[in-house]
Amino acid sequence: MSRPALLTWLVAAAVAAFPTWEEWRFRLQPGAYETFGCVGGWGGWETPLLDPLRGDLDRIMENVEAWGLPAVVVLVGFLACLGGRDPRVVGRRTAGVLVAIAVLVPVVPVYAAEEGCGLMPILSAEWFATVMSSWGSTQLCLLAAATLVLLTTRMMSATTSVVPSAGVTWRRPVALLVDYMIIVVTLTFVIQPILSVISFDTSIHLDFGILSWSALSLDKAEPERLLTLAGVFLYFWVNHSLWGRTPGKRLLRIHLVSVQPTARPTAGKTALRTLLFPLLLFEPTYGQLALIVDGLWALLDPDGRTLHDRLANTDVTRRIPPDVGRSDSPAITEGAPSPGA
Repeated sequence: MSRPALLTWLVAAAVAAFPTWEEWRFRLQPGAYETFGCVGGWGGWETPLLDPLRGDLDRIMENVEAWGLPAVVVLVGFLACLGGRDPRVVGRRTAGVLVAIAVLVPVVPVYAAEEGCGLMPILSAEWFATVMSSWGSTQLCLLAAATLVLLTTRMMSATTSVVPSAGVTWRRPVALLVDYMIIVVTLTFVIQPILSVISFDTSIHLDFGILSWSALSLDKAEPERLLTLAGVFLYFWVNHSLWGRTPGKRLLRIHLVSVQPTARPTAGKTALRTLLFPLLLFEPTYGQLALIVDGLWALLDPDGRTLHDRLANTDVTRRIPPDVGRSDSPAITEGAPSPGA
């Protein structure tokens, strides 16, 4: 690695670490607090289908800056390049994670409406204005770090062979988002009405996300919470065991395969994979850490596979139509920087 490339990596890591320094400075010296009161009830949120997604992303993102994840991502990307990974692929993945963090940090919090006692409706004009006004030094630093990473990996790729991208990286989180919304719609419009008929005291509350509602905890062992957890497990396990892909994967034309020269992964392997992701996310203490380790692993893994795929001996591939159903059709494989299901 050349000296300019090494220097650029170090500068990118320092710039990405600046939001963490600001976060800890605020936590150690928070300054004066501003409080306000409200007379009356808090209004409901206007877009219920987006509320669970916002709540779960808020839970995942709550300690990203405090744990110094942006700087860690840059350092892991640097180590991946030193380990012989394709610089352009590593650069795109690393920069993509930094940009995603920069965008999500001001998007996922709950904002109170300026008038009345309600919460600000998601995607309203007031919400957009508040999100845009929340952009500051954190976003500038992360975008600058992403730009530096892309520049240095382009310089490094000029002296190394470039492997063509298979286009699986972006498909995995999009497929996971589709599956997530299918689960939310099913719980809201199918399971909840059935529970209401069975018992008036039983209901599913997804206002703050599926992760918060069904968190693995002894003091949250109500039947409706366990039913939600079991439903998530069965959704991924059954789809992967029977067809090798969920509806989201089918839409994005990717599927789960075994790395061994056999047919689809066994039911035991898909059960283990589902327990590692996404079920482990429901553990309130270590779920966040497991997600971070799982995603960072893909940057260092020789095949670009996530940790839960590595442990379950599986991989996510993209077949070229129209041979998608044939066992002898060619598969294109590429790991993901984030642990998409």
